Amino acid sequence: MLIHEVGILIESIPVICRKYTKREDPVGITSKSALISSLINFAENLISPLEYFESNNYNIIFKKKKGNNELEADFFIYIVTKKIKNFEKKWKKKMMILLEDILNKFYSKYNIKDYYEVSIFSDFNKIIDNLINNL
Repeated sequence: MLIHEVGILIESIPVICRKYTKREDPVGITSKSALISSLINFAENLISPLEYFESNNYNIIFKKKKGNNELEADFFIYIVTKKIKNFEKKWKKKMMILLEDILNKFYSKYNIKDYYEVSIFSDFNKIIDNLINNL
């Protein structure tokens, strides 16, 4: 399986965007974060429960969690993978467990009051890398 990207958004603000492909991304991180937040909110409000989207080339798996900080901010985490055949049967459970592991580690590592300074999260990329390598 080829993972293209893993990201964490807090209230639609991108705090982690870990890319695993070398291809140039024509969409900026801010635009991508707005789109992903909108899709997750749409799914949550209209067609809940929904945990992933499929396109012709990609799967986007996501999870939303209410923050455990003073701000009660919404956390979104997503993984973009190359299109996987039989995703529902073979990979969905593994991906959801991976998302939960990443979120739990993120919560335990950071007690966030001000998430606008995203540079404080840069060391979390190594944790994501380790979890993905163990997949």
